Amino acid sequence: MIPKMASVSVIMNVRNGASTLREALDSVVAQTFKDWEIIVWDDCSSDDSARIVAEYPDPRIHYKLSTEDTPLGRARDLAMREATGEWVAFLDQDDIWLPEKLQKQMALVWNEPRAGLVYGRTVSFDTSGRERDYDHRHEFGPLPEGEIFATLFTDSCYISMSSAMLRRSAVEELGGIPDAIQMTPDYYLFVAIARRYTARAVQSVVCRYRRHPRSMSHSNRGRMHAEALWVIDQWAHCLDRRLVVRRRRIHQTLVALAEMGHLSTTVSGVARLLRHGSLGFLLSRPFARTFRAIRRRVRRPYWLTPIGQQGTKTHASEIPVLENNSPMEGGCSQNL
Repeated sequence: MIPKMASVSVIMNVRNGASTLREALDSVVAQTFKDWEIIVWDDCSSDDSARIVAEYPDPRIHYKLSTEDTPLGRARDLAMREATGEWVAFLDQDDIWLPEKLQKQMALVWNEPRAGLVYGRTVSFDTSGRERDYDHRHEFGPLPEGEIFATLFTDSCYISMSSAMLRRSAVEELGGIPDAIQMTPDYYLFVAIARRYTARAVQSVVCRYRRHPRSMSHSNRGRMHAEALWVIDQWAHCLDRRLVVRRRRIHQTLVALAEMGHLSTTVSGVARLLRHGSLGFLLSRPFARTFRAIRRRVRRPYWLTPIGQQGTKTHASEIPVLENNSPMEGGCSQNL
């Protein structure tokens, strides 16, 4: 008998994640939507990660040990090739899903079968218990839906990877993650799929993102912004020229700051800032952070409002099996 394929394949890339891995796995097991599988892709961990996964006897949990140490982009790509579900969801080893995360997202897929990307609101937290919206761009209003391609440049990457769910056929159309993308496969996938498909968003919180100093976003900022420049270059012909110039200057400034933080690259960082960056953007950063901090004190974030705390009430048993749907045309629009 051929085993039934799950509706959702959960990709969990792991590297020395023993301290938080149980919380992440438990949050998938606790999902009200049960038709899932987990692909735990262990990228040569040297801690107890493998033993922790082995503690879960659930046949839906599949452990894969990488044969070599690989960058995140390649590791994501290899893990996705093991997926069998119609949808591919992601959960990093230190993040947590709320119990109705998959149920709410699958309900949106039912209502919008042309969607290739479904995500949801994410709250970030740290060891002291402080919480805030992961996405400060839409902290006080609804998350963007529909054709969000342009907003992924105007607002940069505002989607948490651990909140995202992608149509597997849409991922396969891309032919894999390019070798140039090592640290930010999430941004590449979101942009590439949003160019062809519509997006839906759960406006209530579905995911908790853990902030800590050793996270990849803290230790690889320069590389991440360099890859963002690569993404901009790939789709520059689809975008307004002024937007491309502005976003290039912003990311060049952030690459320069990362270079200036190391003695060996300080001079090249200063040169990059003066030639390609934006002193205006650099000087505005402290004021923008102060403004956001004050705004959080005087306004209630969207995720704490009654609307933001509502969710799709559809029960998992009411979600039908979806048929394959054709994507939108992927050509560039002259209006962008």
